[in-house]
Amino acid sequence: MGLQYAVHAYAWTSSWSNATLNLIDHAKALGFDIIEIPLMEVDKFDPVAIRKRLEQTGMGVCTSTACSDGSDVSSPDAAIRKAGVDYLKRCVDVTAAAGGTCLSGVLYSAIGARIAGMPGEDYRERAADGLRQVARHARDLDVTIGLEPVNRYETFLVNTCEQALDLARLIGEPNVAVHLDSYHMNIEEEEFYMPTLVASPHLCHYHLSESHRGTPGTGTVDWEAIYRALAESGYSGVVGMESFIEVADSMRAATCVWRPVAESSDQLLADGLAFLKETEARIYDELDA
Repeated sequence: MGLQYAVHAYAWTSSWSNATLNLIDHAKALGFDIIEIPLMEVDKFDPVAIRKRLEQTGMGVCTSTACSDGSDVSSPDAAIRKAGVDYLKRCVDVTAAAGGTCLSGVLYSAIGARIAGMPGEDYRERAADGLRQVARHARDLDVTIGLEPVNRYETFLVNTCEQALDLARLIGEPNVAVHLDSYHMNIEEEEFYMPTLVASPHLCHYHLSESHRGTPGTGTVDWEAIYRALAESGYSGVVGMESFIEVADSMRAATCVWRPVAESSDQLLADGLAFLKETEARIYDELDA
């Protein structure tokens, strides 16, 4: 069984709702197996309508989100931590209701938050306590919680694969996994092979994003190393593409995409998916030879 390729809905829209259900069909037509739907606006997420469209198209679904200043499970403020746990539990509920089995992203702190000085162990312990509650809730619904390390400009708490694995161990629940992203790894990791290999037994998702957020194969990400590590570990789960070419101007500050990195999202996705699948086939075949 080969890898399952997902595409993030942010490739086309900054705001998911029932008006964008057609993107499920569009993703299928482009050759993807799974659509990744953001839950930043969870009130607009209609799991019944989504599940129906998924069943009609034969597509799978996963979800992702990021905590905000008001839902930060690592916050010193107990009320904010409770709001974060409540929010993430709701994300779990709608994920399961739509037929999804994985919720991942920046679930451990507020995206873009800054603190004075180095983060102490208290931040990790607070995050672990909150996510432990979320994970136990998710376990009853057969949902995996994925911790995505992101770069230093987007979080102070989990920047590397090692830090994500450490936090997962601290949480201590069997349905807590790791979600890698090659765009962030290109900034924070020394190389791609070993973090991928070490994370593979604990992976639930892998964003295959180029170093400049453009088409995979046109930047500095070491795709050979990533696929070699995935192949050697026997990983056959979900990998995905994430791009922000067509996001609304209201999201520019969040995505920091200030120039066109491809002619269109569809062109980036089509060319990138072809490149990634060719790389997968070649390296997995070499391993089997």
